[in-house]
Amino acid sequence: MGLIRLLILAAVVYLGWRLARRLLNASGGASGGGRDAAPRSEKMIKCRQCGVHVPEGESFRHRGLAFCSQEHQRLYLERHEL
Repeated sequence: MGLIRLLILAAVVYLGWRLARRLLNASGGASGGGRDAAPRSEKMIKCRQCGVHVPEGESFRHRGLAFCSQEHQRLYLERHEL
């Protein structure tokens, strides 16, 4: 009889944990591992120095030109003297 009570208690704890996790994910309180989150879409921009495409948010800008790094920005500006 004790084993049945233990199994029922374990099932109740498990179901309560699943319910709490689902409620937190629905309210945006917890990330849940990122599986349910929609992937962010970001425009890719080509570096003027090397041609590598980088996300717009990670690019370095100068007078409308985009670069993948500050080093490439510096090299391009030295070469083209803008």
